[in-house]
Amino acid sequence: MMPGTPSPVFGIVIDELAAGDVPACVALWNASCEGPRALVYKHLSPATFSELFTRSAADIVVNLVARSGEEVVGFASGTTRTGGAQGGGGQGYITVVLVRDDQRRRGIGRALLMSLETRLARASAGVDRYEVMFFNPVNLPWDVPGTEAHDHPNAPGVDVSCDGYLFLKNHGYRDIAYQNSYYLRLSDYRYPPDIRERITRLEDDGIRIARYDPALHRGLDELFDNLENDDWRETITANLALEGPDDPVLIVEADGRACGFTGPTRVQESGRGYFAGIGVHSDYRGRGAGKVLFAALCMQLKEIGASFMTLFTGETNPARNIYEAAGFRIVRTWADMRKTR
Repeated sequence: MMPGTPSPVFGIVIDELAAGDVPACVALWNASCEGPRALVYKHLSPATFSELFTRSAADIVVNLVARSGEEVVGFASGTTRTGGAQGGGGQGYITVVLVRDDQRRRGIGRALLMSLETRLARASAGVDRYEVMFFNPVNLPWDVPGTEAHDHPNAPGVDVSCDGYLFLKNHGYRDIAYQNSYYLRLSDYRYPPDIRERITRLEDDGIRIARYDPALHRGLDELFDNLENDDWRETITANLALEGPDDPVLIVEADGRACGFTGPTRVQESGRGYFAGIGVHSDYRGRGAGKVLFAALCMQLKEIGASFMTLFTGETNPARNIYEAAGFRIVRTWADMRKTR
C-alpha cells in the first residue's frame, strides 16, 4: 500500500506526513502519553517532534499519517540505515505506530504498519528485515514513572507493558532480546559496606580508583585494545583533547597504569548523570574492581551535581549484577524485535 491511497479500512487514507499535519501528530503523541494506557515517552512540542522525526541522522525517514476526512487519526514513522546494526544488508527500523484512542480496533494500526514496511522496502532495496531496537537512529526520550521527570534519552526497544508490544507480535515481529532499564536516585547514595571492604582489599594489593591524569598515568590505549572497543577509545580521546577542562574520567590504577576506566562523567540538563562506558582490563577482573569502579562512578556523579542515573543493559548481561549491587532497580523492560521479509 503506497501513501496517498485508500487503506483497507473504510474511510481511511494513508498519506505522507505534511508540514500542516505536525500539530495534529503532536496532539496525538501527547494524548498517547496520558491516561491509563499511557506510553512512558516524554511530551513533545512541534519543534521537538520535528527534530525527532524529520531531521533524523538515518539514511531514509518515512513518516505517514492515517486520515479520516480532514482529521489525522494515526501516525507511523520508520527509518533505514545502510549496513544495519548487525552488518550485512540494510535494516528498516519501526520507530512508532500510533492510532487515536477512539479509532482503535479498526485495523488502522495494521494499515499504517503495512504501508510503512512497504515504503521502507521500496526506498532502500537493501532492507531485508525490520527491527525495533536501540540501534534505531531516532532516539525517543522517556520519563521514569513515579519520578520528577527523571529521564532517559532513548528507548532500547518496545516497552513490553504497552499495547504496541502485542501489536507487533501479532504482525510477525519476534523477540530477539530483552533490555532492562535501571534507575538510581543519587541524593542518598553512599558506598555500601561491601564496597568499602573491596576498596580496602584492592588498595592492599596496590590497586586504587583515581581520576585519570595523562601526566601521571599511562596505558590507556593498551586498555582499549584489551577491551576491543574503539568507540570508547574515540570518546575518551576526544574528551581529553578538549580545550579547557574536560569531563572527569575515572580509572582503576595500578603502579600508574590504567587498568580500567569509566566516564567521561557529566551532568545533563535534566540532572541525569552521564557516562559513556565502563570496562576493566581482563588481567584485573575477578577481584571486584568493576564493582568498586562503578560505585566510584555513582559517587563521582553525585559529587558533580547529578540527581539520578539511568542506564540499560541486556537481560542476560552479567553487568546487571554490578548495577543491582549498587542499588539500581529495574523500572522498565524492553523487547528488541525483528521481522524478516
